[in-house]
Amino acid sequence: MTLRTEIYDRCTTHAGTAALIGTRCYPERLPENVVYPAVRFLAPVSRDDSTYRTHDTGKVPRAVSRVQIDCFASTGTGAAALADQIVNAWSGYRDACTIGYAQIANRIATREDAVNRYRTIVDVMVEHAT
Repeated sequence: MTLRTEIYDRCTTHAGTAALIGTRCYPERLPENVVYPAVRFLAPVSRDDSTYRTHDTGKVPRAVSRVQIDCFASTGTGAAALADQIVNAWSGYRDACTIGYAQIANRIATREDAVNRYRTIVDVMVEHAT
């Protein structure tokens, strides 16, 4: 599974985020007529490929990437509530294959005048398979 697929899956299957956005989770840009609340993610924003995991069979290439998850809603409270669920979904998350760990790095709230919506940005550091 790719990192982008993992991000989509985690955001749309975690109970708290799925209750708010369903499947409205988009890579890179929101569709023109999107229903809010919705999530847009940018992955990777930055990446360090120097991480390796040693197993009995040798070195397994891993990377640490910064992922930006933008939580859009009609109100600041709605964007903050969605961001809370994104934080819950990703704090300490790991899976059996792709994601080794995830850690929240930053959170910023802003108003997006261009789309007349509120946005809370959640930055997540993700150690993952390459």
